[in-house]
Amino acid sequence: MLFSFFLYLTAPLAASASLIGRQVDYGSLHCPEDPSATLVTPTYGTKGAIFTICSELIINAEPLAGYNAILDFKSYPQWNSFIINVALPDNVTSTPEDIYVGMAMTFTSNGLIGGLNTTSTEAISLFDPSGASGYLINAWHYDDGVGGIGSRAEHPNVFVDLGNGSTRYLSYETYYAGLSTGTIALLKDKLQKEWDIQAQDLKAYVESKR
Repeated sequence: MLFSFFLYLTAPLAASASLIGRQVDYGSLHCPEDPSATLVTPTYGTKGAIFTICSELIINAEPLAGYNAILDFKSYPQWNSFIINVALPDNVTSTPEDIYVGMAMTFTSNGLIGGLNTTSTEAISLFDPSGASGYLINAWHYDDGVGGIGSRAEHPNVFVDLGNGSTRYLSYETYYAGLSTGTIALLKDKLQKEWDIQAQDLKAYVESKR
């Protein structure tokens, strides 16, 4: 999730914006131990990657429950203390059922700059709840409005079935070189803190639905 300060789905089983999404085993990825390391994303790959924020934990529920919850943007005010609201297009009346690749969203986030809320425009890059590759994945990317000149970032969510009714959840965002990326990097520690809180929020929400 970036900011502008300075599918149970009825859609197709799999949708992707790029071939990179089909060339990587995302189910084998883990949060890097080296804080300078970065993770590949479906749209942008590894070229120009500057830094990654990442959270990884176990959700005591089936993968599809977590997958659907993170795409249920209308529910975010109920459980997400970081992304406190998501504005959706008028043609999207139900989530996750109505989402589609390229769908634009405006995220309102809390906690990055004092008591101020910040906003960012995001777009769905990829969703695949089929589990055909041994994991479920969805992703969205930041739209800076100038074709990525200012900054690029993408946020994949990966849900790996552990086979015992629980799921390994990997949530990360990789930021790429751009005119404003250096400024964003100054907030890396705050972003990581909120990222971890968001993952814990999702875990608590999904497990409460069991």
